[in-house]
Amino acid sequence: MKKKISHNIEESELNEASSQKTGSMSIVNLQNFVTQKSIAKSPIQKLILQMIREVNRQKLNYDQLKYIFKTVRNECGVEVPNQNGRKLIELPSQEELNSFYKAIENPIHRLIFEMLEGTGLRVAELCNFQVSRIDFKGNTGFVSEGKGKKDRIVIIGNALLQKIELYLEGKKNRYLFESNRHTKFSTRRIEQLCQNYKEAAKIEKDFTPHTFRHLWNTRLAEKGVSKEKRALLAGHSSEKTQDIYTHLGIGGVKNEVLGILDGFTDKK
Repeated sequence: MKKKISHNIEESELNEASSQKTGSMSIVNLQNFVTQKSIAKSPIQKLILQMIREVNRQKLNYDQLKYIFKTVRNECGVEVPNQNGRKLIELPSQEELNSFYKAIENPIHRLIFEMLEGTGLRVAELCNFQVSRIDFKGNTGFVSEGKGKKDRIVIIGNALLQKIELYLEGKKNRYLFESNRHTKFSTRRIEQLCQNYKEAAKIEKDFTPHTFRHLWNTRLAEKGVSKEKRALLAGHSSEKTQDIYTHLGIGGVKNEVLGILDGFTDKK
């Protein structure tokens, strides 16, 4: 079977995806410097405490700290890891995606992943997504303080919006997805669900909630949506890009994207 690779992922997205894999390794390496189960502090702990005292004494701000660390790094000859290499993301095939959804018996769980796939939301953004921020007539949703504290608008396809309306009927949710105790879903819970259904579907390649964001981005790219427009909708556009669309909102993008999203929904 031919592997499907996403070549249309922003650098910030690649860093975000790779950090999920390397984060645990970084913690392990840090623990090598820490004395375990001992009253004595390791050298790195003593250094951190000394730095904390000095920062508080001097009342240093973020920019000053950044300058200090950069200067120390240069003076000590510490090389910055190369961030230019791009790792290709292997996306699930349509057959694997169908198997994933087939493994889900709970309709609410299915809607969670359909929402990720259909909007490009990050999993943390979905957990914080409030019902009051959905414009059912305008096919949009407002993301408040997403990654980097950025607000943005996401486009919701007609078919997905109908499923959301049906799901919310008779409910008084504050957040779109809530537990039986009326608390919002955690990112960890959605990650666990994704892992469980991935294993049930016997998918061997990397498959996380973030995979659905890559799918969304790649599909728009394959249908000709420009990099600038995808950046605007994905929430990692630059200030320059934001300025371009300030007077347009998403009016010039919405109809184009709605047709694409509804087209893919019809294939399920």
